[in-house]
Amino acid sequence: MIESGAPNLPVLIFAPFGKDAALIERVLSQSGISIRNVSSMQALEEGIGESAGAAIITEEVLHSDAINTLGQKLSTQPPWSDFPILVLTGGGLSTANTELAVRSRAPLGNVTLLERPLRPVTLISSVRSALLARHRQNQVRDYLRDREAAEEALQNAHDVLESLVEERTAALRTLSARLLSVQDEERRRIARELHDSLGQDLTAAKISLDVLDGHVAGKGKSGDEFTSSHLREARQLVDRAISDTRTLSHLLHPPLLDEAGFISAATWYVEGFGRRSGIDTKLFLPEQLSRLPRRIETALFRIMQEALTNVHRHSGSRAVEVHLVADDSQVVLCVKDFGVGVSKEVLDRFWKTGSAGVGLAGIRERVKELEGYLEIESGADGTLVKATIPLSAPNDIFEDLGLCVGLPDSHASIRGGLGYELEKKLPTVPKIA
Repeated sequence: MIESGAPNLPVLIFAPFGKDAALIERVLSQSGISIRNVSSMQALEEGIGESAGAAIITEEVLHSDAINTLGQKLSTQPPWSDFPILVLTGGGLSTANTELAVRSRAPLGNVTLLERPLRPVTLISSVRSALLARHRQNQVRDYLRDREAAEEALQNAHDVLESLVEERTAALRTLSARLLSVQDEERRRIARELHDSLGQDLTAAKISLDVLDGHVAGKGKSGDEFTSSHLREARQLVDRAISDTRTLSHLLHPPLLDEAGFISAATWYVEGFGRRSGIDTKLFLPEQLSRLPRRIETALFRIMQEALTNVHRHSGSRAVEVHLVADDSQVVLCVKDFGVGVSKEVLDRFWKTGSAGVGLAGIRERVKELEGYLEIESGADGTLVKATIPLSAPNDIFEDLGLCVGLPDSHASIRGGLGYELEKKLPTVPKIA
């Protein structure tokens, strides 16, 4: 019996000669098997498909051309399909011609030979076996289609999720860029307020103290020595407050960055960093480099500032180098220290989640904002932070790069890791003492 729930797919019968078709139809109909007679090979080929369960063909119609045509039709079946064909052959002993006929039917694939005269029970059993095999093929088809539909639904869900992630990432990146811009503007405003307001007030207080000190000294009374001593101490405190205010204002946003550009601001900052930190700091810049776009200059300065701050706080290095290289398409800033380095676990976590400190995260966001890329190499011989920022348009000011510099020969392994395309243009700089 065919499995419960299996569809009763029709059996195609192509037996145009004699009474075979009528006899097969009567036997199969009595067993409740659906049949459909076809009158030509073309009709048989058109009937073969998912809606048919099997085919019964008499060998008289299977000449060479018919076998080839039917074989071509069956070769186009989907991978899950192996359509069963039952061929009614003549009776008698097997001969060489019989064997040749059997081999000639090989293109038909799933062929069962039924030798006449045929008992009804044998015919019914063979047909039911063929229909059961076809039913199982259809089950495989349904499973594959369900899996394909599930995979398509999963892919669609993945695409939607990916699109949402991209939208959220773009929104966060826009917000991050806006926050950095607002931060820079706020630093500029606070620096201006410190200089114009607090700085001016402190300067006025110092002038008043100077006048008062001169007035007390002019009286020449011995009882005013105590007052004069306190005035001098107050003048020193005001002088220190003026100096600290000026330094804080410049660190928040150096006026040189707006007025003279990155080169002047970087020179001022690196010199001051070396004095304040006690770290031997070297700066290597192109000899001829005009102004860059304001956004790029601000980003370069903040990246350098954050990188040097990290060197001072975490590296334990006694020396640091800052290199700037540029051509007409990009500008590359490198900060190289010779300290303890950053562990691989920390770097891996930073690249995956961005959680390795506010400084590095800020550097990466500034680089991303300008569509550049950030590289960090770290080991026992120190850490290299390399930021590459593309320039929006070619600029003639970068034509002469003959005096741009690379890393010292004493650090050839680090130099090789930089991957500068411009390195062949760079002369050797003095080694670190």
